[in-house]
Amino acid sequence: MKTKKIIITATAILAGIISCKEEELELQDPNVIVPDTFFQRSNELQSAVNATYSFLQSQGMYGRIAFFLFDNLSQENLGTDALQGGLKAFMDYTYDPSLGEFFTYWQAAYRGIASANFVIEADANGFIETKNIPQEEINQRLGEVRFLRALYYFNLTNLWGGVPLTQQTEPEGLEVPKASQEEVYALIKEDLNFAVANLSEQADTQQGRATRAAALALKGKVHLFLEEWAEAKAALESITGYTIEGVAPRDNGNEAGEFNPESIFEVNYDKQIGGDQWDATGNGVRETTFRGIEYAPTNFANIVVRPSFFAEFEDDDPRIEAYFYQNGDTYNNGNNTFDGLTSVVWRKYQNLDVQPQDGFDYSGINFRVIRYADVLLMLAEAENELGNQAAAIALLNRVRDRVNMPNYGTEEMDRRGYPVGTQQQVFEVIVHERAVELAGEQIRYFDLKRWGLLPEVIEGFQTGKHEFLPIPQQEIDANPALTNADQNPGY
Repeated sequence: MKTKKIIITATAILAGIISCKEEELELQDPNVIVPDTFFQRSNELQSAVNATYSFLQSQGMYGRIAFFLFDNLSQENLGTDALQGGLKAFMDYTYDPSLGEFFTYWQAAYRGIASANFVIEADANGFIETKNIPQEEINQRLGEVRFLRALYYFNLTNLWGGVPLTQQTEPEGLEVPKASQEEVYALIKEDLNFAVANLSEQADTQQGRATRAAALALKGKVHLFLEEWAEAKAALESITGYTIEGVAPRDNGNEAGEFNPESIFEVNYDKQIGGDQWDATGNGVRETTFRGIEYAPTNFANIVVRPSFFAEFEDDDPRIEAYFYQNGDTYNNGNNTFDGLTSVVWRKYQNLDVQPQDGFDYSGINFRVIRYADVLLMLAEAENELGNQAAAIALLNRVRDRVNMPNYGTEEMDRRGYPVGTQQQVFEVIVHERAVELAGEQIRYFDLKRWGLLPEVIEGFQTGKHEFLPIPQQEIDANPALTNADQNPGY
């Protein structure tokens, strides 16, 4: 039973404010919240903040599109004949601006941003009642929405490059021209600096809410993308209170291991609450994800593990058993055994450990968006770039020690083809270790992009085109400030 988790019930209060459909702009919804009279009590402020989280749960995000988007773009997956065309286009790199799944993701992200802006604007305009709500609490809530806005923009700009940049709530705020990546990153940094200064530590924060560590981890990743190695190291070294020791790798992809000592930020789901995953509007309550049904070999079986990605794992790596199912493995509390699989399939984020199939009632497993092993490996990357190879190797080996794998720098790892005698060799083992440690966690695509390895690793990648996704044609058609001239190259 999950405890102390955020129950997202406030999304609908912003529906009339944050819709970005052109035909809705002139409608007057009598249920729209008026900010200058709404933020009078703590529960009202919290409900508006909760709404900003809720878009991470939506179909456009981790409800469905996000895990397909990132897992398929990284080609960790291989599609079966059951996989529908739009989702298959992600992994085949055959997409174009008309692909509806792109707009579903884009729309959910901008609705999350508009929801954050609603709270930030209310504070800027003096609408939050400080007589009833302590300033420390206001700052905490503002830190949450600014972390979330930074997260939404970070994903948008690294998927699409320059994107419309708005700090306004009203739908008209989305009718702005395409900003440069530099401008987007400037706002991301500003938001994260505020979040770091105002968010509470883990022990003082309700499970599922953004913490100071979450903001520091995202800040560190931003600096890695910008090749600001010293700044990345400073942010990542400041994260305390988390550990990977004693956390089983399997617990980073199941319900039993949610909010474990390694977990820094999760997108929450709860099957007992449920919700309609097929409502793509971004409104209403949804506390479940379609991930289990889509990937499960006993259900839709749309996805298997791509053999070339599975080959990244060393044969004796315990993470193979923790993350995947193969023939001979048991499931359903040991009552069933896989014997007819034709490919390796995902165990991570599946419920098959405890039931015979991921049934059609959806899944309540939380997505681990940031965990401490990721932080340690990002810190190793920063150390290596700063010339501190010994420190980088020690961090890598800390992750290896968790699963009792041979350490880098030993004769055994040299024989396996993973020497660490030079900075380039350390970089190569960082690439390897991030692949096998963070498999299936929607991280590898951005890693490959940050390292410039997409052309080398991805089948079907076209240089000069696939560096960024195409801006959704629906957005260009609906946004008066965008034209086809704003489309990314190659589309």
